Amino acid sequence: MDAREVVSAIEGIIKEKKIEKSKLSEIVKSIFLSILKKKYNLDEEANAEDYFSVTFNIDTGDVEIIHEREVVKDEDFEDPVSQIKLSEAQALDEDAEVGDDFPEIIDFDSFGRRHIIAAKQILAQKIKKVERANTHDTYIEKIGEIIMGSIHQITPREIKINYDDIEVIMPKSESVFNERYRRGELVKAVIKDVYFKNQDVKVIVSRADADFIKKLFESEVPEISDGIIEIVQVARRPGIRSKVILETLDSRVDPVGACVGQRGARITAIVSELNKEKIDIIQKIGEPKMFITRLLGIKTEYQIELDTENKTAEIVVPDHIYNDVIGLKNSNIELTEEVSGYKIKVMTESEYDEITNLTIEKVEEFTDELKALLKDNGITDAEKFFEMPKEELLQIEGMDEDKYNYIKATLDSYYAD
Repeated sequence: MDAREVVSAIEGIIKEKKIEKSKLSEIVKSIFLSILKKKYNLDEEANAEDYFSVTFNIDTGDVEIIHEREVVKDEDFEDPVSQIKLSEAQALDEDAEVGDDFPEIIDFDSFGRRHIIAAKQILAQKIKKVERANTHDTYIEKIGEIIMGSIHQITPREIKINYDDIEVIMPKSESVFNERYRRGELVKAVIKDVYFKNQDVKVIVSRADADFIKKLFESEVPEISDGIIEIVQVARRPGIRSKVILETLDSRVDPVGACVGQRGARITAIVSELNKEKIDIIQKIGEPKMFITRLLGIKTEYQIELDTENKTAEIVVPDHIYNDVIGLKNSNIELTEEVSGYKIKVMTESEYDEITNLTIEKVEEFTDELKALLKDNGITDAEKFFEMPKEELLQIEGMDEDKYNYIKATLDSYYAD
């Protein structure tokens, strides 16, 4: 074994690895300087470049090492690293004189087996390090892009996917709960994160992230990728429902219609990729009441009470559409709250009638004495209590601040339920 094996390994790397020439050249030089320090027993603090120069031809893979020493008289010779005896120098070059800088090409055969093995190991380590850095830098720029790869391993914690020449990871938390994955299956996902862990590069992909839906729309709807339509927000409950909020920069373009496509072709392609997850496409508008009705998918004539200061909305809907308005696992309400910023309360018409007809007599928490106090002053139901100003209520004989607060809190609890 000689140093030419290292050169041969370098030639293979040049052909196979995607490493910048400048980086490869630095690696090769550092490797040979490292084994030269070991061969000549230089101190760790010593700089091998003070005595050796390494030239690497990136195109051919050839390496030339030159040992530069000062010519000294034989009797003054002390250090074989920095000095060469005059007799030795003249044996190689009869014109050599004391004080000359004497360059000498090092024969690869002078390297021992141990040094060459170490060099190959260092080469492999450094190349792997550069490859990891290249992978990290490449994929950090791809965060937010959709990739498609082949599933090669499924574990309870994650799914490993072969993509290009690397392995990407989809953690269980980034998969969709009602999707079934199989080995060998091609799967799309969005690159979510790239980081180093235990010296390895981890590329994390997701099918559950809201960005996955955003990128699917960008790929299917040219008006979005062209900047005519903007996706303002995506709120998502993976596998159940998503709401995609749009704005148009061209009033002539209907953003919802553009995303649906002719005969629903565009949205059908997206929903198919999402395993039939329900997708609501809504154009953003500034008027909150109208926007909330669009988000919920209900008619504007339904009773809606907004408190713009406290950001709450109380909505009454027919009994037969209540479940549709709530959505699977309360998804329609939660997503509407996320997008609008309003706390939403929905009740059926039956519930509303029961609450609005809440008589004082039905309030079990009230004592007979308290019920009598209220009814004797014309307050026979909750609606009458809330209609009266607080100041007027406090003027009732037998009413005080504590009693008022108790009555109000108790009646409020019926509405809150």
